[in-house]
Amino acid sequence: MSGDAKQRRPVRPYGGVGAADRVAARRGKLLDAGLELFGTQGYAATGVKDLCRAAGLTDRYFYESFGGTKELFAAVFDRVIDELFDAVARAVGAVPAEGTRKLRAGIGTYLTALAEDPRKLRIVFVEPTGAGAEHRMRAALWRFARLVAATATEARPEARPPAELVDIYALSVVGMLERVLVEKQGGRVTVPMDELVDYCTAFAGASLGSLYAGRITKQSGRHEAASRATE
Repeated sequence: MSGDAKQRRPVRPYGGVGAADRVAARRGKLLDAGLELFGTQGYAATGVKDLCRAAGLTDRYFYESFGGTKELFAAVFDRVIDELFDAVARAVGAVPAEGTRKLRAGIGTYLTALAEDPRKLRIVFVEPTGAGAEHRMRAALWRFARLVAATATEARPEARPPAELVDIYALSVVGMLERVLVEKQGGRVTVPMDELVDYCTAFAGASLGSLYAGRITKQSGRHEAASRATE
């Protein structure tokens, strides 16, 4: 019987638990197994049998919810990103728009959540290419960049920097956090987390201040390069 046929086969109530609830519970176990295995040994080293063994399920139940390991990885990735985004958004929304307080709340939550669970960091930044999920990684980057942009404009609603510059600023902040996290996990950045949050907030805040002050424009980079060339 094909995987599709298995997936479509009706599931009857059992032990007082409805069919849909049992399917959801098995799917949840596979998601948990995916987080553990993809986040530790990696996507390439993980097969369906490994995942089912970790989930305590037989192989046939894998195809009840997923067409293959790529599909499961995508679901695990999406769950990690959704949980992280919700945590960052809540942290940002819980503080007033004063100075860089919102930036610090978001940056601190983002850095800490991923640093405290290396499995999630690996799933978000390391494994997507091998799992064919690069498009998901780019979409997630833009999702967080839009949150950074909204946070930046909320801090100074009277300012009207060009939207394209706000996007570049937001992408640069997200990119900075990604590299800092990966290098810290690899042991090349040894700054304590609380100091790292302070430094990243300071860098992001300084760039935002320059953007608001009009010191970052389409021409500013050219003028600076030209002045250095004549020195």
